[in-house]
Amino acid sequence: MVDLTTSYLGLTLKNPVVASASPISKKLEGIQRLEEAGAGAVVMYSLFEEQITQESLARDHCRIRGT
Repeated sequence: MVDLTTSYLGLTLKNPVVASASPISKKLEGIQRLEEAGAGAVVMYSLFEEQITQESLARDHCRIRGT
């Protein structure tokens, strides 16, 4: 078997396959499925994604209303 071990940002990964942030990585079960499928790492959603979205919507609302 070929050794695909690699290093990324100081982390040792079992392979260079990195799953990007996606709906499947939003929940622990999905992350476990990615691990079982062989992903070396998973990119998580931003912890502040909801806050950023809410602030953006509020700015748009103010811009439309002219306030």
